[in-house]
Amino acid sequence: MNLEDLVLKSLSKRAVEREKIKEIRKNILYEKIPEIEQLILKRNKLAIKIMKLSLAKCSVLKEKNDFEKINKDIEKLLKKNDFSLDYLKNIYYCDICKDTGFTNGKVCSCIMDDLIKDRVLESGFSAKKRKQNFKNFDYSLFEGNFEISSKLVNARVYMEKLIEYAKEYCDNLKLKDFGLYFSGQSGSGKTYFASAMVNYLLDKGKRAKFITANDFFDLMFNYNYSFYKEKIELKDKVDTIKTIEFLVIDDLGNESINKNNNVFLSSILDYRCERGLNTIISSNLNKFDLIDVYDSRVSSRIRGNFKFFEFPPVDLRIKIGSNIRL
Repeated sequence: MNLEDLVLKSLSKRAVEREKIKEIRKNILYEKIPEIEQLILKRNKLAIKIMKLSLAKCSVLKEKNDFEKINKDIEKLLKKNDFSLDYLKNIYYCDICKDTGFTNGKVCSCIMDDLIKDRVLESGFSAKKRKQNFKNFDYSLFEGNFEISSKLVNARVYMEKLIEYAKEYCDNLKLKDFGLYFSGQSGSGKTYFASAMVNYLLDKGKRAKFITANDFFDLMFNYNYSFYKEKIELKDKVDTIKTIEFLVIDDLGNESINKNNNVFLSSILDYRCERGLNTIISSNLNKFDLIDVYDSRVSSRIRGNFKFFEFPPVDLRIKIGSNIRL
């Protein structure tokens, strides 16, 4: 979606939002000043009468005088109760740009806020998932050393560098022609880390999608073996998985066994790899275990097109269960 389309889509919702704000303000006003509601209703009816008489080319002098008197009574009540005179006028969803979408020649922050909301909805993230980000990452959970490629590595330093690398990867998606593969035991933080990458991109207004391996294979099975009507309904979801710029497939290898899984996974990875689309996989399987679960085409595609990162062998769920915060 280009910038112009984005602004138009966002601004098209503003009329409805303004009406919602106006209703809220009316309720507040009428609750605090009950008598003002009848005055406003009387003024509105009088305005309609003036319009009709004017169209009929009749005198409206008396009606206009009455209208001004009601207006003054309304203004007195507003002032007396500390409401601004335009409390029910000039209502904007965004007071910064006055619902134009631009301020000081730049796209207003309200447009970006709308964009992020749309991206979050597309990502499939819940409010809980949105809290899984690098800002909330607790390095103190990673203690001591662990072995990678016959070398001892400090777990905390390793995770600090991995986060720096993940942010750089997200900042330069178009320059990357490889995916990332996170492996490690259950509870080692792989899912949280992948979710944090998604949130990092969402906060920048980028498109990103998170899906568990189980949900991915269920979606592909239902799409491939459903009737026409159901297939059409699922097509948009499958197309998003295929074409979105940043995709996370979480917990690969833990899905229900199905003879078609190799075909489903291969088709998606082939499509995305050939187009340079960025894919993240998290799994309990290391690079050598892949061949035991998937056929040679899938395992070779992953080993040839992904960079592998092993997570420290620590069960964070146990630590978090001991009231240590992640």
